[in-house]
Amino acid sequence: MGSVFDRNGHQANQRAKIIVGLERLSTLFRAALWEEAKQYNLSPLQVQILLFIAFHDTKQCSVTAIAREFAVTKATISDAVKVLLEKDLLKKNTGDDARGFLLTLSATGSKYTGKLSGVSDFFQASLDNVPQVEINKIWEGMLLLIGHLQETEIIPMRMCHNCRHFGKEHPGGNPHFCNLMQKPLAVENIRLDCPEHAAFQTATS
Repeated sequence: MGSVFDRNGHQANQRAKIIVGLERLSTLFRAALWEEAKQYNLSPLQVQILLFIAFHDTKQCSVTAIAREFAVTKATISDAVKVLLEKDLLKKNTGDDARGFLLTLSATGSKYTGKLSGVSDFFQASLDNVPQVEINKIWEGMLLLIGHLQETEIIPMRMCHNCRHFGKEHPGGNPHFCNLMQKPLAVENIRLDCPEHAAFQTATS
């Protein structure tokens, strides 16, 4: 089987073209992230760390958890965090385990994250021109793709489909249902990063 990146050989293979499309989208996202990061003399990873810490619970903001979130080594995150601490953008907080620490934004870091909107603005401007009916199709396609890829467990997925509160094909007639909120979920209400997410418990013998 030839490489999916061989443009002369993959045109009849839809799966190969999906892979190439994902690679192109990731390149576009990285380019937008670089443009944002260099304005503040930060690396793209440092920007991602700041944004993650800004919008997630403190208990998720250890070096170990962030390394898993971005599928990189703890050493890579530690190096990035060291710079952010030196720039007074982050603060260390001792957690329940005295051997480790959790990270929160400093006052300066909070101001920075308030300005870090270039990446989302770039994509928002493009999506604003897409008709809602097509937005719905894109969203449904993303959910299907992510649902299949989440089985790799390379990065955490706190989405409805792998949450123990999620009820698919609920007896009440709704396609999807949240047992925590006790309410039906339309496709547009499905979450990718839910703060109330509860992973399925692995059975132990």
